[in-house]
Amino acid sequence: MGGGGLATFASRKLWTAWPAGMALPERVKAKEPVLLRSSKLQLILDREDGLPFQYHLLAAKESFRGEDFGKQIEVTICQREAWKFVTVPIRPTRLKRTPGQADFSFDAVLDGKPAASLVLRYAVQEATVRITLEDVQEHAGFELIEVALPRLVTVREEEGTAWLAHGDDGGSLALLRDAKQGELLPNTFWGNVMASLPVVMVGTDKALCVQETTAFMDGTIVAVAGETGYRRASLGTVQNYRVNGNLCYDMNTGKGTPRNCGTQTTPNLLIGQKSSCRLDFVGPAAGKHTVDWLDGARLVRSRMPAIPTNYYDGKVVYGIRCDEPKFEKPVATFQQCEHIIRDIAALTDHSPQIAHLWGWQYHGKDTGYPAVAEVNERAGGLENLRKLLEAGPQHGCRVTFSDNYDDAYKSSPAWDPKIIARRPDGEFWLSRNWTGEDSYVIGLAKYMAGPGPERVRFTCKHYGLRETIHVDVLSYFTVRNDWDPEHPASGIKNLVEGRYKVIEEFKRYGVDVSSEAMRYAAIGKVSFFWHIASQRPSPFGGEPIPLQPMIYRKSAIWGEGGGNGALIDRLMNTLFYNGCMHLILRNDIELKDVTDFYYLNLVPWFKIRNRNIESFRKEGDRTVIGLEGNSRIEQDWAAKTYSVIVDGVEIARDLATFCRLDEDRVAFYAQTERELSFALPQDWKADAAVALTLSKEKPEPHAFEVASGFIRIRVPARQPVIVYSGRCAVNKRSSQTSL
Repeated sequence: MGGGGLATFASRKLWTAWPAGMALPERVKAKEPVLLRSSKLQLILDREDGLPFQYHLLAAKESFRGEDFGKQIEVTICQREAWKFVTVPIRPTRLKRTPGQADFSFDAVLDGKPAASLVLRYAVQEATVRITLEDVQEHAGFELIEVALPRLVTVREEEGTAWLAHGDDGGSLALLRDAKQGELLPNTFWGNVMASLPVVMVGTDKALCVQETTAFMDGTIVAVAGETGYRRASLGTVQNYRVNGNLCYDMNTGKGTPRNCGTQTTPNLLIGQKSSCRLDFVGPAAGKHTVDWLDGARLVRSRMPAIPTNYYDGKVVYGIRCDEPKFEKPVATFQQCEHIIRDIAALTDHSPQIAHLWGWQYHGKDTGYPAVAEVNERAGGLENLRKLLEAGPQHGCRVTFSDNYDDAYKSSPAWDPKIIARRPDGEFWLSRNWTGEDSYVIGLAKYMAGPGPERVRFTCKHYGLRETIHVDVLSYFTVRNDWDPEHPASGIKNLVEGRYKVIEEFKRYGVDVSSEAMRYAAIGKVSFFWHIASQRPSPFGGEPIPLQPMIYRKSAIWGEGGGNGALIDRLMNTLFYNGCMHLILRNDIELKDVTDFYYLNLVPWFKIRNRNIESFRKEGDRTVIGLEGNSRIEQDWAAKTYSVIVDGVEIARDLATFCRLDEDRVAFYAQTERELSFALPQDWKADAAVALTLSKEKPEPHAFEVASGFIRIRVPARQPVIVYSGRCAVNKRSSQTSL
């Protein structure tokens, strides 16, 4: 397993397609069964191989196969002196049993010498099996890299309506009878680690098993093998004990650039988090006779942490790109930023805002890091920046920064090679040239043990930051190794002592951190992510399902970039995946793009974001997501039409919104001129209502009528109209600017 031969992915391939016409292997029935039993589940393990043979879900009277191919557990061992990596099968040598738990001991031998010993623990509680790696002992000269358990649970096509689902790219479901052979493609950076949502399922209409890989650097395996009529779908995991220093890794240096490979001096980094996963078995709920993926997702959702803060609820969150070195001049000075904020306030009827400044420091975006002591003079300098930070609340906006704790530049006054991470080959981690100068990756654990906390304090105190900041990249690379021989840090060490520490330090000053991509390891730590989920083809075929939003809906807020693809496609995507658009603006923005973003996406999303998914139905090209509170999202993917119903009332349809904002306001907006209507609220007086067309200059009266209990109004294309109740002081509201 030489590094050069593994340049494609930083993981070992555990699955290969079975040749046409070749029967799948059969596992022999356990000769020495080991029985673990709870009130809800019976697990039969095989004493000879230490693997599950069968699971019995007692109430449902349904069974699942365990390892179904007659394959043994495999471990990968490194012989340090020879820099030799060998994968060998292992069998248990000892067994220790206690009520509800079985500990299988294994001894790995290499070239006749004891290399490593370990314990694989199965613990059964109610309908859950927890599998952990315990008591690893490495013998002199050897290091344990991984323990592969690629098939823990299996379903077969001949068992009926068998299916499989996974959380990659938002979620996908495939019936086993239609599924293609294959497994999930390894991630560019993490191999078989599912960083965003490590949840996979297999099941029938009678029972299901959902696997959650709870260790952040362990692999998740879901695979399909076999030909039509005889397919099998399996779930499993790879328990990673050390980072394999012999592999070649994508260092995020750009498409087409070579991967960086380890050498004989590369450390196999200790990961430092116990390997663990859980298997939950689910039968029909009371009064039901069938189960589906929603039942598994509902279970996982129930144990997800609550969102850390509700600060972002109801707020318009966006970025303003101020400057970059490659720009001839700034695209938004600090004075122009205030104009943008003021215009957005006027066009959204003073919805509260959060504006992240990109390129506020040094010579613009991606310059100066890790220093933040100098303000971009072209954009206006320190005095004008402070004026902007103070002026924001006058327009209902919290102005804050987009910062970056992952990148460093040699031109920075805070440049220090001691804080730079090392690649597998031992060299400094040179990253990309983002805006004119090569960047280097910071080793966050050692940085936050050194100058990092002072940088947080300075940023908050010197600039008077309040409430929130966006730290780019922080959550994207929750797992990022540092092969520095003097300060080695696995992705877990850099996560706990680096990334979590950044969040904790800002919290000391009352500042919440938002970040980039949504990651499993950041759930419960970060509330707001700039994250894109989209419908991508699954290797098994099948159909997209809203698995990610069902599980994370009350744990986080996430959004996508606002400028890619047609507006209707972006709206369809965000509705399906519960996303909010996230615009990056500049002084030459088209304000109608902002009103599209606010009224067509955010206003309906504010009403449905926090409502749990209760049902999902697909009929041809049409999908219906049922939400709690008599609410739903109906979409036709061929016609590209949609409808949003909240509390039994339609509030948006086909590039138009007609939605009650609060007790005293109803918003009307459409991309093309058309007539819209909305039921007159029961507590309103028709003759007291007033309508205003909003613009960045000043609101103007707009004609409407109330007929048969409905407000009927013809709206101009891409121009918001607000109808106010008689209780609402329109002039006061229109001039209201404070947070």
